[in-house]
Amino acid sequence: MIITDLLKGVKKILMKQNVTLRLLSLLLFQSVFTMEINAQAGQYDTHPDSTVRVAYGAQHKDQVTAAISSISGSEIRKIQTATLTNALTGKLPGVTITDVPGAPGFDEPSIMIRGYHTMVNNAPLLIVDGIQVNNISFLSPDEIESVSVLKDAAALALYGVRGGNGVLLVTTRRGQISKKNNIQLNLRYGRQSPTILPKMAGSYDFARLYNEALANDGLPPLYTNEQLEGYKQKKDPYLYPDVNWMDEVLRNNSPIQDYSVTFDGGNETAKYFVMLGFVNNQGLYAHTDQESNSNINYNQLNFRANLDINLTKSLLVQAGLGGNIQDRKFPPVATATYWQNMLTYAPNLYSVRTPDGEITGTAAYPGNPIGDLLEKGYQSRHDRNVQMNIRATQKLDFITKGLKIYGALLFDNLLQNRYDKTRNYAYFEPIVTRGINGQDSLYYIQRGLSTDLTVVTGGDYENNRLIMQGGFEYGKKSGDHSFNAMMFFQQDRYIVLGNQSPFAMQNLATRINYGLKDKYFVEGVLSYSGIENYAPGKRFGFFPAISAGWLLHKEKFLQDNKWVNYLKLRASAGIAGNDKGASRFNYNQYWGVASSQGAYFGTGQTWYNGLVQLARSNPDITWERAKIFNFGIDANFFDRLSFNADVFAENRTHILVDMSNVISAIAGYTSGQMVNKGKVANYGTEIVANYNGGGGDFRYNIGGLFSYTYNKIKESWEAPKKEAYSYRQGHPVGQYFGLEAIGFFRDESDIISSPVHTFSVVRPGDLKYKDQNNDGIIDINDQIPIGKQNYPRINYGINAGVFYKGVNLDVFFEGVGLKSVYLNGYLFRPLLNNNNILDWAMEGRWTPETHATATFPRLTTQANANNYQPSTFWVRDANYLRLRNIELGYTFPTKMVKKAGMDNLKIYVSGYNLITWDDLAINVDPITLSMGYPTLKSYAVGLSVKF
Repeated sequence: MIITDLLKGVKKILMKQNVTLRLLSLLLFQSVFTMEINAQAGQYDTHPDSTVRVAYGAQHKDQVTAAISSISGSEIRKIQTATLTNALTGKLPGVTITDVPGAPGFDEPSIMIRGYHTMVNNAPLLIVDGIQVNNISFLSPDEIESVSVLKDAAALALYGVRGGNGVLLVTTRRGQISKKNNIQLNLRYGRQSPTILPKMAGSYDFARLYNEALANDGLPPLYTNEQLEGYKQKKDPYLYPDVNWMDEVLRNNSPIQDYSVTFDGGNETAKYFVMLGFVNNQGLYAHTDQESNSNINYNQLNFRANLDINLTKSLLVQAGLGGNIQDRKFPPVATATYWQNMLTYAPNLYSVRTPDGEITGTAAYPGNPIGDLLEKGYQSRHDRNVQMNIRATQKLDFITKGLKIYGALLFDNLLQNRYDKTRNYAYFEPIVTRGINGQDSLYYIQRGLSTDLTVVTGGDYENNRLIMQGGFEYGKKSGDHSFNAMMFFQQDRYIVLGNQSPFAMQNLATRINYGLKDKYFVEGVLSYSGIENYAPGKRFGFFPAISAGWLLHKEKFLQDNKWVNYLKLRASAGIAGNDKGASRFNYNQYWGVASSQGAYFGTGQTWYNGLVQLARSNPDITWERAKIFNFGIDANFFDRLSFNADVFAENRTHILVDMSNVISAIAGYTSGQMVNKGKVANYGTEIVANYNGGGGDFRYNIGGLFSYTYNKIKESWEAPKKEAYSYRQGHPVGQYFGLEAIGFFRDESDIISSPVHTFSVVRPGDLKYKDQNNDGIIDINDQIPIGKQNYPRINYGINAGVFYKGVNLDVFFEGVGLKSVYLNGYLFRPLLNNNNILDWAMEGRWTPETHATATFPRLTTQANANNYQPSTFWVRDANYLRLRNIELGYTFPTKMVKKAGMDNLKIYVSGYNLITWDDLAINVDPITLSMGYPTLKSYAVGLSVKF
């Protein structure tokens, strides 16, 4: 009865969602209630202490000689975020995950593994149950067994041409042998709010500072004393508006909730795992009705069913079905544009509405944020992603014991479509006039017409990936010798709607592992991999790797040592490829029509466009090649302290560069030829340590991870530069370059006695730059490396937890170091185009009185090319430490919950992104710079029940 009531409760929640979600929910619940199979046997031993997921399979941890790190789905679930990728931040050594501004359903962080390898595309390969995917953000932690990161050549070579940037390998859960059907229910509800919102000026400060800026520009004031007093005293909200658009649009917090139910069980013949999960994540916008307008609203339904059946003693069949359905609803204005309007619209631009309740606006600024939110209708997107796989493994013991043959078919489909309901709305522009008595008066002019809501559908997008695999596996142990081998062939076919030519990949690969006395291991990997993107005859290449491991704790000189429980040394070397970054079919020569290259013909002197050569083809274009070397240590001491460390070095060659940088325009090409001539060296280290202490009713743990990477461009083929220090070669990928700011001009005499600044006319209070080449001129030839690169060299995480008589407290900190950001955007260009002013600029602006303490240039209403040159003034350290997650929970005694028919019951409260310490010294987020939808923090309560 308890199970039934809980499931009915979840079902009731899901029934409130749209028709598609309800139908799929009912189908899955019905299948669960009618399921009678005690199903399925797994392919591998999945005990977390013994098995490691590797490329195309799994190995016992002793056999693993590659650099691989992983995290379990249960650990990921501790962090409440609708985006799986965000939950991985700081959890995997060697993995850098960077938030990007994005509304719910659109927040897809960027991922890098071991830093930057190339100047082109550093995105890793993402694999879910053997299927390459474009995004893992929409998976549910409750369907995941583990997420593994593959980092060195021994781990990556099997992926051939695709693996050079690293691989994130997601393995979903499968059923385990159990005497009963296991049911787990997870319920969590939270409230989220911005970690930080910029503080912008009110109308009085804006107006007086605008007058100050005009004076700095040598122009007369715009605002009269009467107007300034009106703003200061807030005399009339229509004549003297003072609008904080964030206060008008945003609510204090928004809900986020997720629910899941899982079923698993089985016996020696069959096992099963079934999961249904639901996430609802709402935006921060207020006053919406969801009918004629919309807050941001994101619903996600995840489903997963994995079934393994031993049809005979020698034939195992595994099948899987999984995917998600995503429904998004949002205002019909681009989120980035909407937030820019909210932050930069001057507070005195116009009131929110007229006295009659009509939406206001001006011809120059028609996008009234309230009008765009409440009057324009809404847009919606419906996405459906389905993955299916089936694999059959036949033992061939009748030929030789340990030999298996298998075949697999994997399919992935993504469908996206739209339903928009939008309209135009009339707005009323305020016109201020000065009467004969000197008093200001106000009237409104209507602009535009309101229209009815119009439905727009279509614009569907669909892609399909079909993967076929087949191969052999062999394993044998005889005395001190063990031998494991596999060989397989894989073919991918990826079809994207609108592309007439499908993407294709083929891979023939093998892995051989030899062990001696269960303490010496050698592994060889070789793949012959190719893709259709290159010229015939140049599509395939060999990718070999070799690795070795030595279990020192099994040697006699350590066997009786009580403090060393486990100690393994491992090393690897090999080659992997990276096919990302090249345009398709660059080996073909293309031509185009250009009016600028035509001629007059005929008696009528008719102009005919000419046929011109486009980017010069390169029949020899190929993939990047990564030579990777790795050395690692895995250890456990005193049965309490675990320690893992890796050091690596990589030489990346054959990186694509545009030869138009070095080819003279006299050659006649409209653009240059892409050639594999770039080179980057990359190296670094990763360390993970965890200590578990205590005993009995009291236990504790503390640990952390640390990653450091550094790269250098060895060959870049840049356009010739006047000064050697201006070249990117010899510096990291993503290194900032700019001028060295040495303060502000004090007065006119300072300007006259300084080198000539050529970007624009300068005035006192403008930025002053160092003349690097001493030629008396400040120009682009004075740009040098400034700050650091635009991604962190250091990533680290710190975790700690205590457990006492059912009460647990877990804390996780995440941070980055050796990273810079460039303050380039609308928030940092006050008053330009009537932009509002950030408190940092308002409080730190240069004036003749504050010239010694100023932290921001003089205010100006002009574009001021001098001040907004890339320079050390705008590049800032972006190091931060963030309290990423904290959880306080209570697990009820087993005897108590057993009486209620449960195996386990836990309740908890948690917080996410609660506190951030950073080096910016500016009231903005150190990652997104608070431009766009904000980074969120949340508080949640949760319940987890097992039956």
